[in-house]
Amino acid sequence: MATTSVISGHGGNARRLPITDLGETIRVIDGFLTPDECARALDELEIAIWNPSLVYVKHGDGVYRDIFSPLRVSETAQERWFSAPMHAILRRTERRLQAMFGVAPAELESWQATTYPRGGTFYYHLDAGYWDGHHAGDRILTFLLYLTTPIKGGGTHFRALDVEVEAKAGRLLVWDNLFPDGRCNHRMIHSSVPLLQGKKTTLISWQRQKRYRP
Repeated sequence: MATTSVISGHGGNARRLPITDLGETIRVIDGFLTPDECARALDELEIAIWNPSLVYVKHGDGVYRDIFSPLRVSETAQERWFSAPMHAILRRTERRLQAMFGVAPAELESWQATTYPRGGTFYYHLDAGYWDGHHAGDRILTFLLYLTTPIKGGGTHFRALDVEVEAKAGRLLVWDNLFPDGRCNHRMIHSSVPLLQGKKTTLISWQRQKRYRP
C-alpha cells in the first residue's frame, strides 16, 4: 500500500489530498469533498426523484436490460432530475477529476446518487464488460464518492482481492475496470457491503473509452 498526494483546487482554495494506492489499481482519496460540500449535496438530494435501483442483466435473447433484483436493495436518483445547485456541485467535482486524473467531462457518464436503507446492499458485480458495441466503449474508471459515514457496514468490498474500503464522508474511491488491452478485469468484482447502522448515500460516475456525452 502506497500513499502519494495531489493538489485539489486553485489559488487560496487549493488543498493537498493524500492518495492511498491499495494495489490492483484501487485508489482512495480522503477529503475529496469537504464536509460542507457533502452537506450541501445531501441537502440538494433531498428534493431529487428517487426510484428503486435496477440491475443490468443479460436476458435469454442476449440483450442486456435493467431489471429489479433482490441482489440490489437501494434507491437511485439520476442526474437529469437534479437541481441546478446540485449540477453546479457536480461540475466542480468533474473539474477536480479532470485535474487529478486527466478525465475529460465529456467521457463521463451522467452521475447517479444512491441511498441505502438498513440492510441495503448491492451484491458482487462488475462495472464493465457489457458495452462492447456502445459508441463510447466500455467503462475505464469508476468514481465513487461517499457523502455520509455509516455507523456500521456500508463499505465497498473487492472479493477477489479481499480488500474492503470503508464508507467515509468526502472520500473518493477510484478503480480501473479494464486491463490495458481493453478487456474487462474480472478481479475488480465488488459489492456494496450491507448497511447495518446509520446512513449511506453515494454519488457515482464512470469514465468511458470514448466521448459519452453529446
